[in-house]
Amino acid sequence: MKKLWQSTINLNQLVEEYTSGDDVLLDQNLINFDIYGSLAHAQMLQKQNLIEEKDLNNIRKGLIEILNKYQSGKYFLALGDEDVHTKVENDLTQEFPESGAKLHTGRSRNDQVLVDIRLYTKTKLIEIALETIDAIQSFLNKANQLAEQPMLGMTHMQPAMLSSFGLWLGAFAESLIDDLSLLETAYQLNDQSPLGSGAAYGVTLPLDREYTAKLLGFSKVQNNALYCQNSRGKIESATLHSLSQIMATLNKFATDSLLFTTEPFSFISFDKALGTGSSIMPQKQNWDALELMRAKYHQVATIQMQFSNSSVGLPSGYNRDLQQAKGGLFTAMSTTLSSLQIVELFVDSMVVNKKAVEKHLPKEIFAAHWAYVLMKEQGLPFRQAYLYVKDHLADIPNFKPGEVLSLAISQGSTGDLRLKEIEDALKKKKTEWVVKKSKFEKTINALIK
Repeated sequence: MKKLWQSTINLNQLVEEYTSGDDVLLDQNLINFDIYGSLAHAQMLQKQNLIEEKDLNNIRKGLIEILNKYQSGKYFLALGDEDVHTKVENDLTQEFPESGAKLHTGRSRNDQVLVDIRLYTKTKLIEIALETIDAIQSFLNKANQLAEQPMLGMTHMQPAMLSSFGLWLGAFAESLIDDLSLLETAYQLNDQSPLGSGAAYGVTLPLDREYTAKLLGFSKVQNNALYCQNSRGKIESATLHSLSQIMATLNKFATDSLLFTTEPFSFISFDKALGTGSSIMPQKQNWDALELMRAKYHQVATIQMQFSNSSVGLPSGYNRDLQQAKGGLFTAMSTTLSSLQIVELFVDSMVVNKKAVEKHLPKEIFAAHWAYVLMKEQGLPFRQAYLYVKDHLADIPNFKPGEVLSLAISQGSTGDLRLKEIEDALKKKKTEWVVKKSKFEKTINALIK
C-alpha cells in the first residue's frame, strides 16, 4: 500500500519491516480513535472553509463505513499499511479520491498519533478507575466483615503486635484510594488536545484547535505546538506511574496473601476455583494468579522505565524512538485492568481460619499493651514501664484479643477503622468517574452520528 509520504521511490522491504515492526498490529488498538480524530478534524476544516461541505459529507460517510467495519470485527491492519493513519486515509481516498485527499490538510501523523493515544488512554483510565473503585469496595466489604477478627501483626517478618483483618484489608482500600488520586492526575494530563499542532511547529492555516478539542471531549487545548511533541513519553510515563502504583498495592496484597496461605500460618484460604494444581502432587493447591500478580508489578514498572528512558536525551520535536515504547502502554493498561479484576475474586472469596490465627497469637504481642496498662495503672513513665515489661516477658497477662483490639481507639487503629468514612469518599469518587465516562461517551456518540 502506498505511504502517505511516498512519491516514486519504493521503500526498501527490509527497512519497511524494521521500521514498522509490530506497529501495525499495535495500531489495531487505535483504529476507532484515529477515526474520531479524523471526523473532528474534517468538521473543523469545513467550519473554517478549508474544505467544502460536500467534502465533509464524503469524508464522514467514508470514515463511518470504516468505523462500522472495525466495530463488526472486519477491519484489520497488515504489514505494508505502515500505520493506522495511512491505512484509514488510503481506504477513504480509494472510495472518495478528491475529498479523501483533503483530509490531511493542516495535520501531521505526529499530532494524529498523539490524539489517538490520548483518546485511547482516557478511555482506558476511566475503565481502570472504575475497576479500582470496585476493588476498593471489595476490600471494604471484607474489612467490615472481619473488622473484629484478631490477626498477627508483624514487623521485620517477626511477631510484633496485635492486629486485625479489618486493619489489614482496610490498608489496601486506602492505598488504592491514594492510587485513584494519581489516576486522576494522569487523566488530567491526557485530557488536553494536541490536534492541530502539526509536526510540532503549527501550520500556516486558520485552524480552530478549540473547536476540535471540544468535538473530541477534551477539557482544553495543549497550547504550545512543540511541547505537544515533547510531552510524548513524558505524559505516558506519568500515566504508567499511576498504573505502577496500583500494581504495587496489588503486589503487596498478593505477597501477604501468599504468606498467609502458607504453612505454618494457614490464616486464610480462597475459593478453590481460583487456584491450580500440580501434575505430580495430588494434594497441591497453588495460588498462581497471586504469584503472577506479584510479578506483573515489575512488568508495569519496567514499561514505565522504558518510557522514561526513551523520552530522555531526545532533541525537541518528533523522534521515532518512542514508537518502541507504544506497545508497552497497551500492555500496562490491560495488565492493570485484569489484575484489578483478579484481586476482587480473591478478596471476595477470602475465608479466615480462626483456629490457625489464634494459634499464632503469642503472649509477646501484648507486650506493648501491657506497658501501656502499667503506665496508666501505676503512673509510670512509658520508658520505665517498657523496661519492666522487657525484663518480665514471661509474666505478660492473658489479655483477650478482642478487648485489646477495641482499646486501640486512636484514629485509624483497630478500634477506630472509620470504614464508613472511606466508603463515603469512595461513593463520591465513583460518581466523578461515572460522570467522566458518561460525558466522554456522549461526546463521541455525537461526533459519529
